[in-house]
Amino acid sequence: MHTEASSTSPPINSPWFRGRGRGNIMRDITFPRIMEDYLQGYREHYAGIDPPVRLQENTVSKLSRVKSFLSFMAHGFNRLSDWLFLRDLKRIRGWSRSLMKSSLQVTTSDFYIKNISHFLKYMADTPCKGSRLSQTDMILIKREVVAILKSLKRKVLIHQMQVKRDKMEGLPSHNDLMTCLTSTTTRIPQLLDVMACNPTTATRTLLYGYMTLHWSCIYGHRPGVYSNMTNAEVRKADTTGTAFGYLVHVSNHKTANAFGEAQLYLTVEEFGWMKRWLEIKGTLTCTQSRYFLYTEGKNPFRKLAYSLRMAWADVGLHGPINFTDLRTVHADNAKRFQDKGNRQRVSDFMCHNTATADKFYANNPSLKEAEDIRLLFTESLQAAAAASTAAAAGNEDTFAGIDIDSDSSGEEHSPAPYQDSLPRHVPKRDQSLAEHSPSDMGEERVPYSAPTSPTVASDQLVNMQCVVVISPLVNTLYPV
Repeated sequence: MHTEASSTSPPINSPWFRGRGRGNIMRDITFPRIMEDYLQGYREHYAGIDPPVRLQENTVSKLSRVKSFLSFMAHGFNRLSDWLFLRDLKRIRGWSRSLMKSSLQVTTSDFYIKNISHFLKYMADTPCKGSRLSQTDMILIKREVVAILKSLKRKVLIHQMQVKRDKMEGLPSHNDLMTCLTSTTTRIPQLLDVMACNPTTATRTLLYGYMTLHWSCIYGHRPGVYSNMTNAEVRKADTTGTAFGYLVHVSNHKTANAFGEAQLYLTVEEFGWMKRWLEIKGTLTCTQSRYFLYTEGKNPFRKLAYSLRMAWADVGLHGPINFTDLRTVHADNAKRFQDKGNRQRVSDFMCHNTATADKFYANNPSLKEAEDIRLLFTESLQAAAAASTAAAAGNEDTFAGIDIDSDSSGEEHSPAPYQDSLPRHVPKRDQSLAEHSPSDMGEERVPYSAPTSPTVASDQLVNMQCVVVISPLVNTLYPV
């Protein structure tokens, strides 16, 4: 027997609140067997076939958010397998408000709600066995979530603009990047020597930081490009390289679906560091990983952000640093100092979507750009004023020297032909009459005489129905 629950939300100390977003408790929540099987099917659908490691991790996180949402919605219900607890639209809004009132950023809350929207679309397309939700129920539920996302759009956009503005103000300078490139050229060979003689985890972590710092100061790739680079991809580049350099192709990274493989062009010296690291790895234990930046295990190295900060501090630079900052520097430089074609080439090489970037650049102009935009407004006003003045002067020139009391040609004005004031359309019955001459119809021709006054003309038009006969030689007016 299904028992309806009250519309009250789960208590603040419930597992839903304690485990939201972390997955440490949500993954342990269990539902009826039929629901668990359905959620497993959704997980397999989202992951697809042969998912990379990162997608597998994202799938687990997404399923955890779905289970947290279902746990919130099912609070107080005794029967869950019919899915009727999802019909409580008020509770859906309460779940969204709880996200907004938590410590999550508005963009994170928006991302969670989009996860649920994706799951609900899957439910609508693939109904669960035993579900008693009707098609109308699913339409109402999905529409409610879409409305919630729409109401968050303004807050999300403003937050993104603020974050972008703060990020642009805290970017490393160009001198910092040049200092890094000089230091990495010296420190990487030194760290390789240490790893060959006395390998330690700390030295290896610092080496990874310097390598990724060097690559990012040149290209600004995402860290996933470096962590997913495999030994096979490096060896392949070794076989195709020449004295002009080497080109490494990395197939597994975040935006591979949109940009394909990510590339790193390396000089002979830079690729020599990579070849030596492959040789050193062969002498170490626990190096069964297929990834170039190996870790103890089969997964990619996931602490590159920490390694980057270590190298940044070792160079002698201060302040926070991450891969996104270095990536933003390159995107901003390409926008400001390259033409449209070259900017697109740079963006494609670093797997960067310029459409998204341009949206935030337009909404967050620099102080100088804002000054230039103000100048454009001023120029527009000045151009409009000049055009108005020119138009007024042109009108004066047109009417200058014209005597409105007399005709400059010296000729008398002739009245417009009387028939021009008549409608051009003639009824078919009148047309048939007009096709015959008056003599053929046994009628007398009435000579045309112009009306002597407007009043007479008006009376004639009112009291007489006329037919106009148009001839090449004469226009004659006949009374009917």
